[in-house]
Amino acid sequence: MYVLENDRLKIEIAPPGDDYSGSRFDWTGFITQVTLDGEITYCVPERLEAGVGTGGRGLSNEFGIDAPVGYEEAGVGEQFPKIGVGLLTKKADEAYDFFSNYEVTPAECKVKSNLNEQSITFDTTAESPSGYGYQLEKKISLDDNHLVIAYTLKNTGKVSFKTNEYSHNFIGINNQTVDENYKLTLPALRDLNVTVGTIKVSNKQLTWPVVPEGDFYAHIDMEESQEKYNWDLYHTKVGAGVRGQSDFKPAKMALWGREHVVSPEVFINIHLGPGETKKWKRNYQFYLK
Repeated sequence: MYVLENDRLKIEIAPPGDDYSGSRFDWTGFITQVTLDGEITYCVPERLEAGVGTGGRGLSNEFGIDAPVGYEEAGVGEQFPKIGVGLLTKKADEAYDFFSNYEVTPAECKVKSNLNEQSITFDTTAESPSGYGYQLEKKISLDDNHLVIAYTLKNTGKVSFKTNEYSHNFIGINNQTVDENYKLTLPALRDLNVTVGTIKVSNKQLTWPVVPEGDFYAHIDMEESQEKYNWDLYHTKVGAGVRGQSDFKPAKMALWGREHVVSPEVFINIHLGPGETKKWKRNYQFYLK
């Protein structure tokens, strides 16, 4: 377990392939817990039931949930890249399914920590037989009560690719059950399309009038203007929250959760030709009121 710590935050990060070795989420910088001021925890598992779900926990990001690199071109039994994971094997002539468990050939990963900078960097590479290739550098650093994740993605292959990336953010503040005490503020909210479950919306703030009995899911329609932050999740009884910011304009946003977890998801679109590089950052501000 890797640990970053300063006077405000303690961040626990699982080594690649240790806590998580599935085919969905990025293995690098797999943040399993965030603790604020020694008393407020934020990270919870995707599901509480053992063996259920896809193994996410804490701040789990994923590339290509609906835009997998090279999947369409790969034949059955051939490999295609899953950024941050390695190479996956296509097992059937059917649409890609992020819930499915694909055989994984892990990417090569180098880890470098800098305790003076309160940072750790993961550098991973993979190339598929079909000419797709990538190098992903992910730097996680602390700045007072801010956690910053900086991404640098390079197309090292011979083929252009389009994909996307988001962080699933499995958040449960001090393991509190989801109810009316959770307030999710979305400053750019224009409309909310709730497809599963019940969510109350008022003045760009979401809450839950009753404890969810199962999944809830919503598509978030946003205004065009860039706001100072994308979302702010606060628990009134605990008196603590977390605010998610980015240095890019979100391509889209979604919301998923259950009775123990609220997960706002902010997407970025990626289009890289051979040799091209894209950089972006996610900033999490953990706070007490």
